[in-house]
Amino acid sequence: MTTPTARPALDAESPRVLREYALLADGERGALVGPHGELAWMCAPTWDSDAVFSHLIGGGGSYLVTPVERCVWGGHYEPDTLIWRSRWITDTGIIECHEALAFPGDPHRAVILRQIHAVDGAAHLYLRLQPAAGFGAHPVHYQHRPAPDIWTGRTGPLRWRWSGTPTSTQPGPRGLEATLHLDPGQHHNLVLELSEQPLPDPPPDATTAWQATRNTWHTSTPPLDASIAPRDARHAYAVLRGLTSHTGAMVAAATMSLPERARAGRNYDYRYAWIRDQCFAGQAAATAGAHDLLDDAVRFVTARLLEHGPHLAPAYTTTGQPIPDEHTLDLPGYPGGADTLGNHVNHQFQLDAFGEALQLLAAAHHADRLDTDAHTAATIAVDAIEKRWREPDAGIWELEPQRWAHSRLACAAGPTHLRHRARPRIRRGQPARPRRRHSGRHRRLPAPQRPLATRPRRPPRRRRSPAPRPQRRTARRRPPQHRHPARGHHPTHRRRLRLPLPPRQPPARHRRRRLHPVRVPPRPSHPPTQPHRRRPLVRTQPRRLRPTRTLRRGI
Repeated sequence: MTTPTARPALDAESPRVLREYALLADGERGALVGPHGELAWMCAPTWDSDAVFSHLIGGGGSYLVTPVERCVWGGHYEPDTLIWRSRWITDTGIIECHEALAFPGDPHRAVILRQIHAVDGAAHLYLRLQPAAGFGAHPVHYQHRPAPDIWTGRTGPLRWRWSGTPTSTQPGPRGLEATLHLDPGQHHNLVLELSEQPLPDPPPDATTAWQATRNTWHTSTPPLDASIAPRDARHAYAVLRGLTSHTGAMVAAATMSLPERARAGRNYDYRYAWIRDQCFAGQAAATAGAHDLLDDAVRFVTARLLEHGPHLAPAYTTTGQPIPDEHTLDLPGYPGGADTLGNHVNHQFQLDAFGEALQLLAAAHHADRLDTDAHTAATIAVDAIEKRWREPDAGIWELEPQRWAHSRLACAAGPTHLRHRARPRIRRGQPARPRRRHSGRHRRLPAPQRPLATRPRRPPRRRRSPAPRPQRRTARRRPPQHRHPARGHHPTHRRRLRLPLPPRQPPARHRRRRLHPVRVPPRPSHPPTQPHRRRPLVRTQPRRLRPTRTLRRGI
């Protein structure tokens, strides 16, 4: 049942505090849902594509599902998923809207699922759709309607199709607008598709898509019961899983140009995959036993090492392409920020990426999840470290090029982790083979054709008994000296006494400042014939210490 179009009492598309937005992701793209049901941000068809809904930074495009009446907002995620449930309490009832991106995602087509429920009382909602590709630069064009509840059209290079629309939907200056009325207990499905390719026929069934999305989320999320907080760990895994593309690349964030601090000039585009961050996530997944994320990280990092070798870039797009240079879009931007697209990291060199890659490969080898390409990538990383060790780099914080200590430590820890985890464990009763010595100044990693599990391990060293306590030092006894009789001396044996040495004094900076009395002769009872200097009977003065060699140098 539908009613004439009515607009909400609040402006639902104004920017909100970032903590009030919910993230929807399917691995190939992400979207942000605001507290009043607005889709504030989404790039399609991939993470680094131009945004089709960009109200978050002042661009165009809108997809709104919000109550007509005034309401109080809330919401939560379904356990172990990125399915968001918006909840509005109005004057007449309670409304819920289940929102998600169809999971697993299609690299060429985005499917946005929205299911509206009248939980308590009747529900009156306002719907609006106006996709605008290119951050709002391309207007929307409507095409034929294959069914009364389906609208199709184009915006720039994107094709879109909206299924499940009410019969009262009409195009207007603000896009397609409609009002939806639901009786208590009813629900309604809305499905929006976006793609650069022709959309398949028929449109996806909403019920089937919802069931497949929930089943995939529950089957792909591991239990992680060994964690100290299993529920939080599973939700963190779901977020990382939603940010990981089919190529194995994990983007740093779904958004761009959000300020770290208002008016501080730090507005960056994080819709790309950083090698360092990917290695950190892979090592954490290996520790938790989440091998799916570990395999994706190893696959992406290995492919980049094999392709670029010592010229490895700090970050790439999800398809392995270079990141575009920074430029602006002539948009207002998020309040307190700017509209920066691209990232300056594409011109930087970060040495620590090679070390972190080796630590990731070591963690994967410990889990027995390496192949021949990964072994070759490890050798390439070691050669790159040896070749570019002395070059200044931008470091972990991506600052001016210097010889940062963290980068060198990461490169030193990488081969160490790989060698340590490459040694097999020696079982009890198994004889340990002697360790093979390697020639050359640096120890090289094993060749890819030789499995790491066959390398012998050095037997444990025996614990030595403690050394005896040294005796009291004495003067060194010299051998007897013989003098020639021609020089007027007879050969004699000169013996020296074995005198104990004085106890060793601590350095001057560790000595205590002692006070010792200085006694002076008593004053005579009769006047002396010669003038006598008047001095106190007893006085104390600090002992003057001889300055050490370091103090004399003035260091």
